[in-house]
Amino acid sequence: MPEARHAFLFDGERCTGCEACRIACGMANAGGADTGWRRVLTFNPRRHPALATRHLSLACNHCDDPACLAGCPAAAYRRDPATGAVLLEQTRCLGCRYCSWVCPYDAPRFDADHGLMAKCTWCETRLRAGSEPACTQACPTGALSWGERTTAGRDAPYPGVPSTELGPALVVVPSRRPLTPPPTAPAPAAATFPVQPPPARKITLTGEWGLLVFTTLLPALAAWWTAGLLLPERAPSLLALLGLGGVALGVSWGHLGRPLRAWRALANLRRSWLSREVAAAAALVGLGAASLLVPASWGVDRPLGWAAALAGAGLVVAIDGVYRAIPRLRPVRLHGGEATLGASFLLAVLVGAWPVAVGLGLGRSMLALRRLKAGEGSLPGGAVAVRASLMAVACLPFLPWSAAAALALLGEALDRGDLLLGLEPVSPELLLARQAMAGLGT
Repeated sequence: MPEARHAFLFDGERCTGCEACRIACGMANAGGADTGWRRVLTFNPRRHPALATRHLSLACNHCDDPACLAGCPAAAYRRDPATGAVLLEQTRCLGCRYCSWVCPYDAPRFDADHGLMAKCTWCETRLRAGSEPACTQACPTGALSWGERTTAGRDAPYPGVPSTELGPALVVVPSRRPLTPPPTAPAPAAATFPVQPPPARKITLTGEWGLLVFTTLLPALAAWWTAGLLLPERAPSLLALLGLGGVALGVSWGHLGRPLRAWRALANLRRSWLSREVAAAAALVGLGAASLLVPASWGVDRPLGWAAALAGAGLVVAIDGVYRAIPRLRPVRLHGGEATLGASFLLAVLVGAWPVAVGLGLGRSMLALRRLKAGEGSLPGGAVAVRASLMAVACLPFLPWSAAAALALLGEALDRGDLLLGLEPVSPELLLARQAMAGLGT
């Protein structure tokens, strides 16, 4: 990118929250309907007396290194060389919503009516004509304006604006007033005063149950396939391979806003962990099926089988990469529900490597207890105990291998659910809620 380029300039001291910028966006891009692309958020909307009130006008910041462009498996994002705008090609979009998970500014919005993502275009047709975005032109107080940002500049901290290394085209004017001014009267206790509510969660088990199925079954299938190469009498049949693989891939396709475009998920292998995940899953099932179908006399069944196992290893690494790429408020820590740990535990159970299985099971139980003690766990203590019990019983060497694997898989589903429930991507709304609580000392 050039050393200097256009940017949104925002001065929170001037913003009154009038929403003229949001309305102008709808007038310019949707015939007057609300696009949802520009939002006006408020810090301390309920006017707690111990906190200042601030407004924030925010849209896509057309970053130097856009997380949406890197994360999108369909390569639906591109940068316009003339204006620098990061644009979404809806004809390529799958409606997978992953771009909204990895964008800390929550700029891409899901259009449920069309099953596609949509976002601010920076009014690039207006820029080409020598004008400026409709939102900045409509601001009556000059709080939101249009100017230049140099890459050497540093943005001032402001409520709701995440600090990232993405190079957003947003310059925030430093605030001249503190967020926690000395109250003139005793403030109501935070526990009894209606503090700023947190936003609705992006990731829920009811909304993302297909991803829970996909990320539980496929690592298990990868472990089972590899175990079958080591102990042929325990190998999955063609029906089991295609059945489990088909169910996992099928529910993941059903999660898409545009399922018929699922093939486009392979378009961004160079940058997107989601593309790599899909490619590895298809390779595991495809190569595994080929190894079972080719005549043994050809001498390629074992090489194909080990190629499938390698694809399975790549799959579990990619699954973890997908979720580790999501920006979060808390540091990303090792979680027992990660696919690499789960697949390793299942493989140890399936081949009867009991010391390894016990070690992994104990280690993952310790991770779960640490999360529970720190108040970071998403599962109640009873569910954590059930998960630990399932893993412990699965490690009993006298159990039939199929029963041990079934018990271990149930434990995996609980651990995976805990991981998904604990995933809450950074967003301006979430940041505002946390900052309000921090300002109140809660």
